[in-house]
Amino acid sequence: MLFSPALDSICVQETGPICITDMLVLVQDSTHWLQIEPLTSTVQGGTMFRHRTPKGSYECTVSGIRWLCERDVILKYHFRNWEPYSQLLKDKQYTQGGPLLDITVELGELEEVHLPHCVCLGTNSSLRSGMKILHVEEHGVSLEEVHEVTRFHAKILHPKFSPISVILSYIFSWNIDVHCELMLYLTVKRETLIPRLYLFPSNPGQIQVRYHYYRDDLN
Repeated sequence: MLFSPALDSICVQETGPICITDMLVLVQDSTHWLQIEPLTSTVQGGTMFRHRTPKGSYECTVSGIRWLCERDVILKYHFRNWEPYSQLLKDKQYTQGGPLLDITVELGELEEVHLPHCVCLGTNSSLRSGMKILHVEEHGVSLEEVHEVTRFHAKILHPKFSPISVILSYIFSWNIDVHCELMLYLTVKRETLIPRLYLFPSNPGQIQVRYHYYRDDLN
């Protein structure tokens, strides 16, 4: 038997024990976003998410992506695997800062997009300067400056989409805190309740993959 995972946001030291810290409240997050659930479909064995929205400010409840539009838009996206780009990131001396998202705007255009990241900024304002936006293009990659960094998001204006993500320079990636999700699975075998507890960086793509893996494995 598989129960729905219990998720809770915490802050964890990458190279040490869990630390729940009051520093989080020092980094402000805006609250004017309308949370909406995406429509989903299966494409080539993966899940595609789709939104159609009028003028406004929105946040996807699955991915955490936020966007601002001045007219009707239709956008869709799916999560991409980081593995093919791991060596490329090392060569450029960067590391992942969030999920790798393949976003397509089918109608209209976005004034802003806010990509989710898992870096706990705390009181270290210098981390912002180490953040960049990675664009995976047909013949390589390019880096884009971040317009603004908030507690959970990196903002870019008038975005042009390809597979895209927040990345962090190696200079800042040692001994940092990251936002994480606590995932709890309960299985019953021979009348024995077996808990399984997992801790992941707040990367919705990885969490989705892990959730479906254990759901299918335990059913």
